[in-house]
Amino acid sequence: MTGFAQGLLDALLRDTHLITPQLFLMVVATLMLWPGDLFFNRNEKHRWAPITLVVLAITAALIGRTPDGEGFSRMFRMDGLTRGFEMLCVLGTAATVALSVKLLNGLKQQTVEYYALILFSLAGMLFLCGASDLISVYFSLELMAICIYILVAYLRDRATSVEAGVKYFLLGAFSSGILVYGISLLYGAAGGTTTNLADLNQALALTPTTSNLLVFSGVLMVLMGMAFKVAAVPFHMWSPDAYEGAPTPITMFMATAPKAAALAAFLRVFGAGLHGVSSDWVLPLCYIAGASMILGNVTAVRQESMKRLLAYSSIAHVGYMLLGVLSGDPRAGAQAVWLYMLIYIVMNTGAFAVVIYLQGKGEGERIEDFKGLGRKHPVLAFAMMVFMLSLAGIPPLAGFFGKFYLFKLAIEQGFVTLTVIALLTSAVGAYYYLGVVKEMYFREPEGEAVPMGATSVFVVTLACALVLVATAFGPWLVDWASKVTWV
Repeated sequence: MTGFAQGLLDALLRDTHLITPQLFLMVVATLMLWPGDLFFNRNEKHRWAPITLVVLAITAALIGRTPDGEGFSRMFRMDGLTRGFEMLCVLGTAATVALSVKLLNGLKQQTVEYYALILFSLAGMLFLCGASDLISVYFSLELMAICIYILVAYLRDRATSVEAGVKYFLLGAFSSGILVYGISLLYGAAGGTTTNLADLNQALALTPTTSNLLVFSGVLMVLMGMAFKVAAVPFHMWSPDAYEGAPTPITMFMATAPKAAALAAFLRVFGAGLHGVSSDWVLPLCYIAGASMILGNVTAVRQESMKRLLAYSSIAHVGYMLLGVLSGDPRAGAQAVWLYMLIYIVMNTGAFAVVIYLQGKGEGERIEDFKGLGRKHPVLAFAMMVFMLSLAGIPPLAGFFGKFYLFKLAIEQGFVTLTVIALLTSAVGAYYYLGVVKEMYFREPEGEAVPMGATSVFVVTLACALVLVATAFGPWLVDWASKVTWV
């Protein structure tokens, strides 16, 4: 064995404990794809969902037991920020799997590949949360995204699903090219010595004045490539069509888990790797955040499709969370984004659970399908009202505390104009969220009430209960967030 091969093997054996959850996910997903048909015949494929949930529970336990450290030539870092955002990704993925069962059964589209792709994508997210090198950031993003391209086009017999998947794939490939080119420019600006984020921060701070244009171009391209992954304006054009065309559980998946991972990468790349050249990216990111808030909220007002409304709403929420990335204090920014994302995942999961339930009855695609829900299903309507009001940030619900923490941090860091825009656009957001509440309580119902399934009841009840508990313990949540994540 050559010296290089021996060194590589030693490094793998030494550092493997840092990526135990990812390796576990990839091994399980591979086994599901390869000999899966040996365990269950085609009529028993619904059993893969509970198996996947067990796998996710084991993954969460492994994440909690993984020690802090840095390995693989400093390309992966396990710390509080990594662990906190990895848990968010697992939470969003578990909600997706739980809500997929009923919909896929109704469409007769239960396949083991669906769950295997979700697990592969989650493995990419977990790598991305801890990526501490631009190269590992890129490969993690691609592992996560390629699986989602396929999942968006999962319903092959629907033209809208295939169209959404193709559009997402083409634009995703284009953004990946921009990201790679930006990485190469930063590598050149650093003297061709490193792509490690910590070393890159120091190297770029020492670059001569003549290289300023090279650094600015590289930073801008990396920012563009990563903004696409979180659907921030003006790189959001794929989001509404992909959200509308994808199976509804995958729509919820894209709005939660991958966004959590991508925002963790944002915090790591711009908080650690490019902090020393913040003058090159703060202003462009301010424009991106402000435009996301404005366009996301204003465009959502005109939507008649519930999934497109939630897509534009997601764009607006990304704009709010980018305020945490802009923070000059990486630790406080990570805490604020983590808390907001936790609350957002719970609210979004509950809202999509209601949409999926109504879709099973031939409704839910349009906002007007919610009319009279308060009379047909009072408990379901109450839960949906809680989710909508919390997404709007109306006090004293949990969503208010997430926004308060972010807006307070932005003001302390001097982003007063952006905070004013955030407050004004939040008022616009309240208008279309309250529009859904109006349909439920102030419109006459059509048709008869149909009993809810056990899974829908459990998910909606749990999400609503969590939002209400978080409402009661909002200040405590802020203190808790400060202990869960740090940089």
